[in-house]
Amino acid sequence: MTKRRPKNKKPNGVNLSLGNSLANYREQQRLQFHEAKIKLNSEKINNPIYKKVSNKNIESVTQETDLAEFLAKVELANTDFTAEKGDIRLKSAVYVVPSKIDILSSVELQKRYAERLKIPRRPKKDLWQNAEELISIENKNFLEWRMQLSELQKVIDGVVLTPFERNIEVWRQLWRVVERSDIIIQIVDARNPLLFRSLDLEKYVNECEIGKQNLLLINKIDLLTCEQLNIWRKWMYDNGIEAVFCAYLNILIKNFHLLGVYYFWLSSLHLFELIAFLKKRGHCMHENGSRPLVVGLVGYPNVGKSSTINRILGQKKVSVSSTPGKTRHFQTINIDSELILCDCPGLVMPSFAFSHSEMILNGILSVNHMRDYFGPIALLQSRIPVHHFEKAYSLILPTSKEGMNKTVETQELLTAIAFMRGFMSPSGIPDCSRAARLLIKDVVSGKLKWVAAPPDVDQSCFDGLIYDDDVVEKLEKNGREENSNIDREFFSSSTPAAHIRNMRSLPLDHGQVGMVPKSKKHYNRGKKEKLRRVYADLNI
Repeated sequence: MTKRRPKNKKPNGVNLSLGNSLANYREQQRLQFHEAKIKLNSEKINNPIYKKVSNKNIESVTQETDLAEFLAKVELANTDFTAEKGDIRLKSAVYVVPSKIDILSSVELQKRYAERLKIPRRPKKDLWQNAEELISIENKNFLEWRMQLSELQKVIDGVVLTPFERNIEVWRQLWRVVERSDIIIQIVDARNPLLFRSLDLEKYVNECEIGKQNLLLINKIDLLTCEQLNIWRKWMYDNGIEAVFCAYLNILIKNFHLLGVYYFWLSSLHLFELIAFLKKRGHCMHENGSRPLVVGLVGYPNVGKSSTINRILGQKKVSVSSTPGKTRHFQTINIDSELILCDCPGLVMPSFAFSHSEMILNGILSVNHMRDYFGPIALLQSRIPVHHFEKAYSLILPTSKEGMNKTVETQELLTAIAFMRGFMSPSGIPDCSRAARLLIKDVVSGKLKWVAAPPDVDQSCFDGLIYDDDVVEKLEKNGREENSNIDREFFSSSTPAAHIRNMRSLPLDHGQVGMVPKSKKHYNRGKKEKLRRVYADLNI
């Protein structure tokens, strides 16, 4: 068998010149193709036409470092800067659980500065003529809006400004949805509807075009009790807020169908009621069905916009994820020939909050990027009683003489949960940060109830509708008495004794040691018998 010549080896002998010419020609063609490819790629990079063709996903930016925020403002202003070195200063924050006086003072500050809390507007059509002028005006207005919010944060002391969307591309998606839609529905979380509601968005909708309507859809009402829902319903009715309450579960709500309040159960049997309700509201705007009604859904990330659309359609048409920001671009869904739904990406609008810990518990800030975990857990303990943690996570926390009104330190609670779940650090100590993330994720998912009360309702009384201390105290008191009685009976009946191996010839009583007889008999019969069988009569 002859050995094959490798492909990269040049021929020799008579065909040497021919082989060299062929090899050189192939190498020359390869180099020319490589140079042309590099030139083409460089032209694509520098050519603005190819930049417009590239369609990248829009990334939501709600939190930035000081350096990133400064660079973003420089880019929007189209200016240059020079970096100078300076002294480094480390800032450390100390968290204090707010009292009732602090909460009342912050509420007054929120009412005073509510008018300055606005969202960016799109420039009017008479201010620009082409796309370049529109983009420059939008960037200028957006930069001024960010500067106003930063000045507002410096002026107010005692109120924290929530993170807001800092990417102008996401706001452009909102502007397009508002311009196309006839009815703008704000979807808010029922656990804190006023935090997720934007009053300035409703003003902007009314400014865009005469006839556009605003509607508030309160989602996830199955996470509240019936008494809490009735309190919120009464408060909205008294303040003239027209809201639609939606739930995924068929819960029984007494005295809920009153004037100005609509309740729908998002199932296949009741969806036609919601669709008919939307068509009825838009019937006055379009005569003789000239064009279909467009309903835009707007709200914070992860409040249930895409899930609501899937429920209405009866199938999974829009992608849904537990992580906020799954929807990147606005999309339209045709329900029928008379109704079109327009889904807007999740948008974090500026709002007021008491602290960063409250924003974490409400799901506005990400749990995975949390650094200080003592603040949110301390705020959580101020409203949830200790016995509920014991019942929810099967814990046995240190008891106190106060009974059910006992207080437990944050470190003790997190350490107990870390031991129960096996959250240990590499050094062998309980991982309290992981236990804190577990608690916060349970709050966001609804396992731990964290529901805000209306402005004129006491928060402690509102929380008492969930955590009834009297009933639980009686049950646990009876349980402790029964356990103590069982322990007392068990330990009082037992007497100390020594177990020795019994011999047939010398029957020994339990707890007595006898004299071994002088005999050559070894008495080995039954030597390997298990002691639990020998002393079976002592078992209880």
